[in-house]
Amino acid sequence: MVDPDGGPAGLYYEDDDDAPEAPASRVPLKRIAIITGSVAAAALLVSGIFYGPTFFRVLGQSDTEIKSPEKVGAFTLDKSDGAQQTSEYIRDAIASKVSLDDSVGLIYRDGKTDAILVAGTARIWKPEDTLKTAFDMLADDKGGVRDTKDVDAGPLGGTVRCGTTKVDDSDLTVCGWADNGSLGVALFSNSPVADSAKSLLELRTAVEHRS
Repeated sequence: MVDPDGGPAGLYYEDDDDAPEAPASRVPLKRIAIITGSVAAAALLVSGIFYGPTFFRVLGQSDTEIKSPEKVGAFTLDKSDGAQQTSEYIRDAIASKVSLDDSVGLIYRDGKTDAILVAGTARIWKPEDTLKTAFDMLADDKGGVRDTKDVDAGPLGGTVRCGTTKVDDSDLTVCGWADNGSLGVALFSNSPVADSAKSLLELRTAVEHRS
C-alpha cells in the first residue's frame, strides 16, 4: 500500500474511525513493586552512608533500662520523702527540656558525699548536644555549669563530662553522661571533680543496663 503523500509504503486508513484503537497505557504491578523496592533500597543506602554507625548504635542501645539499686558501693539510696521530692524536682526540670521515656530521680549518700542522680532512657542521636541541654537546665544567674571537661566514659561509652555549679553559695560538682540510649546527670556535694567522675562511673554502671 502506498502513502497518499508519496511517502514510503505503510498502513493507511481513509477514515480515522477505521484505525485500530491503541491499547490503554498500563504499568504492570510487578514493575511498580520493583520501582518501590528500588527507591526503598536507595533510601536505606543513603541512610547507611550518612547515619550508618549512629543508626546502628541507636538501635543497639534502644533496649536500655534504668534501675534504682539500694546500694552502689559505699552509697546508700535515701528513700525519705524529702530526698524523693528534691530528686524528682530536678528530674522534672531536666525532663522538661530533654524528652525521656522512663526516668528516675535518686539521692545516694555515703556519709560524706550526697549524690543527686537523674537518669532516663531515650533515643538520642546527638549525645553531646543532649548532655549540654541537660546541663543548661541547671544554669542560674551565677553562671550555671562551668569549667566542663570530658572524663573517662568507661565501658558503656558515650559522652561523659564534669563541671561545677553554685547552689546557695556552695559549689557542687556536676557530672553527666549521654549515649544513644540514655542520659544521666548527677550533682555531688563535698566531692572534687576527680572523685565525682569516679562516683558517676560507679553509679552509671549500677543503674544503666542494656539488653
